Amino acid sequence: MRYNKIENDYTSYAEQVKTSTLVSKVLAFRNCTENEIEQLFYQPTHLSENKSSILQTIVERIQLAKKNCEKVFVGGDYDADGLCATTIMVDTLNRLGIENGYYIPNRFKDGYGLNTKVVKQAYEKGYTLIITVDNGVKAYEACDLASELGIEVIILDHHELEELPKSYAILHPDYLDTQFKGLSGAGITLQVAKELVGENDLHIALAAVATLGDVMCLWNENRIIVRLGLKRINESKVPHLSALLDAPHKTVTEKDLAFQIVPKLNAVGRLQEIANPNNVVKYFLQNNPQEIQKFANQMIHINNQRKEITLQMNVLAEKKDLNDDFIILHDERFHEGLVGLLAGKIASKYNKPTLIFTENDGMYKGSGRSALGFDLYSFFQEDFEEFKSFGGHRDAIGCSIDKDNFNLFLQKVKNKYSLVEINRDPVEDVCLIHSDDITLESVEEYLQLAPFGQGFKDVCFAIEGLKVKSKQLIKGKFLKITFDNKIDSIWFDYDGVSEIDKLKTVIGELSINEFNGRKKCSILIKNID
Repeated sequence: MRYNKIENDYTSYAEQVKTSTLVSKVLAFRNCTENEIEQLFYQPTHLSENKSSILQTIVERIQLAKKNCEKVFVGGDYDADGLCATTIMVDTLNRLGIENGYYIPNRFKDGYGLNTKVVKQAYEKGYTLIITVDNGVKAYEACDLASELGIEVIILDHHELEELPKSYAILHPDYLDTQFKGLSGAGITLQVAKELVGENDLHIALAAVATLGDVMCLWNENRIIVRLGLKRINESKVPHLSALLDAPHKTVTEKDLAFQIVPKLNAVGRLQEIANPNNVVKYFLQNNPQEIQKFANQMIHINNQRKEITLQMNVLAEKKDLNDDFIILHDERFHEGLVGLLAGKIASKYNKPTLIFTENDGMYKGSGRSALGFDLYSFFQEDFEEFKSFGGHRDAIGCSIDKDNFNLFLQKVKNKYSLVEINRDPVEDVCLIHSDDITLESVEEYLQLAPFGQGFKDVCFAIEGLKVKSKQLIKGKFLKITFDNKIDSIWFDYDGVSEIDKLKTVIGELSINEFNGRKKCSILIKNID
């Protein structure tokens, strides 16, 4: 990786915001607009008002269901976003006193989204209204059948709109004002819940988890949802989420939600031979502290199993040929629910787009992850008639292929990718600062710009003026460096050859470490010059 050190004029930002030099340089580095600056420094107390007419139509239909004593069915999804969205809607219906049921499909037996089998079962059990959450915009057959059976369907979804299925109403970010563009499935569901039962701690916190789990852009309402959700969690108002944290006693950040809670929720949907994601909804609706801890321990155990299986798959993958510019691996021993995770690991390690397949009843089912900024979805959107199923977005896809067509598919990928122009020597922009810019107060002010993530990621800094005071190699591979201005640092990927004492620039991310009540600035080193 090469680094492009950027030093933009920050004086206008310093005058406008009256902030530290460090934060002013970050704002200049990101070329932040006035609107973005306002959002970064805004500490919300409530969700935004949503004046959508479609939203009001949906709210009135659900209120009518309450008045008419109708039975309402909620169709969810098995990932973190879908589980959170299902919980929000079911809890809302419960609070309204509406008789309801819900179902999270089995990814291996039912596939994704609402299907005709579930619609038939809902009809037989007397449901007159179906609400899909985090799915539905492609449930054409299911919605057609529901219409024939006299069941009305409300779709709350955020996936790409194409030809619309039959429905009573569809609430989608594309139909909403700019403030609500880019909402997750749970974020969309939260809009309905807020109108029906008001702001709710559990609902907001779950929408925050879902927003991070689906890697949504953290501007506008998503930023408000995540900030409010983290506030509720840190105020101990959502014990279900606190119980899933590795260290629930410390201040919870967006990274804790994304890397500790989201994987545990997703693991239940990935390992459905040993887990039932419908139980996750029951977990979030549980109020007994002992039962909450019991369910949490089960999810933690399932996630540990997921880690172990993924590790075994990774060992298998590393023994295969990984030399192609586009890595495609298949092995019947790969777990179908975990091929996406493995593809992500391989793509990240080798910086190559990667497809991982497993075999099931003569069908190769796979998942792909991108690298080098390559648009994976567009690449496969045309010319691949071999796909039995295909979907995804720029950075990730899922697909299936008949075993008999797999070799032809491999050759077509190789031929087509050989014609693609790819920059195989990526350059990362980094914000140039001086060590004098780093103080405890300035780093704390920078960290208050959180949440960091899609659309506003952690800044990688190029720090000049640092002088080594001491260094220590830990476990033979982690390098700990203390600089003369009392800044600590750790280099997990230390190359073992860099001349530390002669460093000119440190490339890394800033944070604050706290131990025994004492705070110190810290650098997570990515490289040095």
